[in-house]
Amino acid sequence: MKTFNIQKILIPIDFSDTSMLAIEHAGFTAQLFKAELILLHVIEKHWEQFSVVAPELRISTPNELTGAIEKKLSEIASDIQKKYGVKSFHVTSTGNIFNEILSVSKEYNADMVVMGTHGTSGVVEFFIGSNTYKMVTKSECPIISVQSHAKKLGFTNILLPIDDSAHSRQKVNHAIVLAKQFASKIHILGLSDSDKEIDVKKFEIKLEQIEEYIKKCDLPFTRKTVEGKNQSKTTYAYAETVNADLIVIMTDQDENLTGRFMGTFAQQIINHSKIPVLTIQPKVANIPWVHPY
Repeated sequence: MKTFNIQKILIPIDFSDTSMLAIEHAGFTAQLFKAELILLHVIEKHWEQFSVVAPELRISTPNELTGAIEKKLSEIASDIQKKYGVKSFHVTSTGNIFNEILSVSKEYNADMVVMGTHGTSGVVEFFIGSNTYKMVTKSECPIISVQSHAKKLGFTNILLPIDDSAHSRQKVNHAIVLAKQFASKIHILGLSDSDKEIDVKKFEIKLEQIEEYIKKCDLPFTRKTVEGKNQSKTTYAYAETVNADLIVIMTDQDENLTGRFMGTFAQQIINHSKIPVLTIQPKVANIPWVHPY
């Protein structure tokens, strides 16, 4: 499996408080990884209702709107350069916001997307819930979703929930790479869904393998196995216990367990977590899990 490496970070910006907070998280991360930032604003169809750049500004044509947005993005890029010393460039696109984020991330080979989940600006919205979940399930690169509570920059404690789904271990590489850069402690949380002795033994072997890899990377860690019907509630409750500031999950995690009427594990975590969530698309099942170091 290809080693997770962050060289380009895409930030969808609607100029709301949460998208501006996402810029801070992305800038701080880019500084550590020596990465480049891509600032993206998507203009949707009803551009004439859009007044986020300056509410008092009267914009009569699409060209005026584009010019005003590009000016604002240039100012943000300049501020990022001064604050974090990282390079950035901006892109203005027109169309469906989710499609454009996906398209731009592919076009510029983004390694990660950092986005706010509550941002609202006129008709431009990052909907929390099904729309955000649609975004993370379609993106080929990992996405860090940031809510308004996430003021602290950097990740000191990374929570790594592991269940028995097919791809759950694939996110271990991502957690290790981030932990090395941020000098984080990794908290392995085993989410057990069976009390059969043979299943319990297999699951514990899986957790021991993950623990061994983290040990080889000389990273501090903890490990705990818990049982519970609602794994999402168990996860963000445990996140508070270990003072986690990042949860790393897969989009297919908990796909067959109870509580589907409330959404999948990933959807529930994104909706309710007050700390940033890194969501990763699983790779093809027949690709072996390989430690990156």
